[in-house]
Amino acid sequence: MIMEKRYSQSFKETLHLGQEEKLEVQIDSGQTGSLFLSLDEGSQTKQVHIVLAPYAQCDLMVYHAQKSPIEFECQIELQKEAKCQMGFLDMEEAAFDLNLKVTLSQEGAFFDLLSGQLGQSDLQKHNTIEVLHLAKHTTGLMRNFAVLLDRADYQMVATGNIKKGCKEAASHQTTRVLTLGKDHKAKVIPLLLIDENDVKASHAQTIGQPDEDQLYYLRSRGLTHRQSMGLLSIGYLLPVLDRIKDQELKKELQQTMESKVGLYEDR
Repeated sequence: MIMEKRYSQSFKETLHLGQEEKLEVQIDSGQTGSLFLSLDEGSQTKQVHIVLAPYAQCDLMVYHAQKSPIEFECQIELQKEAKCQMGFLDMEEAAFDLNLKVTLSQEGAFFDLLSGQLGQSDLQKHNTIEVLHLAKHTTGLMRNFAVLLDRADYQMVATGNIKKGCKEAASHQTTRVLTLGKDHKAKVIPLLLIDENDVKASHAQTIGQPDEDQLYYLRSRGLTHRQSMGLLSIGYLLPVLDRIKDQELKKELQQTMESKVGLYEDR
């Protein structure tokens, strides 16, 4: 099944992708709006294709809500001066494979990704992300955050790909992984493929455990060990919720997040 959406005027919509295997979105020239996309129970393979025409703008939030394993493929094309700010949040106890490819096809296109994942025990979270620059004055930003519990398997391959002729393009990426459990696997591969001299590009990554002094302080304030860990986890995941424009929905997901990381334990 295929769901098709076309926006020819300002928009604000929540879409649920369940049994549908594919979503096609067209945002017409100059249109501005926000989309909340929920990946619901249903098909284990989901595909999304979004095209932003010249001067279009979209605040896109993708939320993984499926409790069974899923492979999610997302392709986004941004044309002249189009802008997309994307958030992605995955806290489910289910294996998840993400393949995201963003193409900045025309001059001035701008893409900014902020992702957060909670790697539950014994589960795989594998991600492959590429931002491809095909025109000058394009910008691609990637900020990825993950919290890993016991035996979680996390992988992030993030690529900024700037082709020849894309003068004054910018590609920047950061991946931060907080490890809270034992026997986890964390593999982060930041790649910069650059075939042009006049560009700006950078990558950074950190993988590490919580600060013991912070944990000691939180425990001294009466929090359990799990609550303390949860509070530190929130610092990694909470910023993603800023991509949600609906304040009631944002509040609801924050409560879900706090519950999943253990803040409400023993209350």
